[in-house]
Amino acid sequence: MGKAQRAHQKKNVRGARPIEDRNECAKRNWRPVLMAVLAIGVLAGMSYGGLWLWQRTPVQELSRVDALEQVRVKGPFNAVTQRQIEEILLPYLREGFFSVDIRGMRAALEENPWITSASVSRRWPRGVEVAVEEAQPLAVWGRDKLLVASGELLPRPVQMNTGRLPELAGDEELVERIMSQYQALAGLLTTRDMEVKRLSFDDLAGWHLELVSGVELRLGHDELLERVNRFLQLSRSILAPHLAQVARVDTRYSNAVAVQWKNDKE
Repeated sequence: MGKAQRAHQKKNVRGARPIEDRNECAKRNWRPVLMAVLAIGVLAGMSYGGLWLWQRTPVQELSRVDALEQVRVKGPFNAVTQRQIEEILLPYLREGFFSVDIRGMRAALEENPWITSASVSRRWPRGVEVAVEEAQPLAVWGRDKLLVASGELLPRPVQMNTGRLPELAGDEELVERIMSQYQALAGLLTTRDMEVKRLSFDDLAGWHLELVSGVELRLGHDELLERVNRFLQLSRSILAPHLAQVARVDTRYSNAVAVQWKNDKE
């Protein structure tokens, strides 16, 4: 065999190798892709399996509520406490994070007479966030109740500070009438020491008003605002220099008032 033929055969052999190399290269290029797909599939399977097992784990393991760390309550509060809210929600928290009844929790909170509205939302990983709005107290009513802005009488919370609230008293059937008269007087008596401290109504004696200054007004049954206005006019004129010595003022007369001084025996 001549040198030309041997050179041609060698050239042909070398020319066949690239086809074989491309096949091997393609196989090597697919391996990382296949491994990535398999890894994603394994991770997805593990995640689904973990979620499936998590949802079927006993609820006492999923919802550790003994320390009540799962409830975040937005405050501050006056009528209700965070502890009271946690106790209301405790039965629902035992259901677990995904199965917890958000609507039921909100309804349970709003059953409390002092809570006018409530919002509840999940808080990852095992908690809930609660925000509530309370009824606004308008006045103290008797020893154990408060009158709120809606006109309802609600039980007086032990922890609530009611020191600056006025006191209203009378028959509970007349609560709307007494509240209306108080609001009218509150709009009239706005200066310091002339604000309403206590307002009561009795079928026999009529209206009785005590101011923050300590002055008491007997107002009778009718023409309440007119009689209070009469006292205010006198307090700015004739009674002005002696107002600190006034104990009671009886305005039940047609065109006059009767004044009782603090140093009087009767």
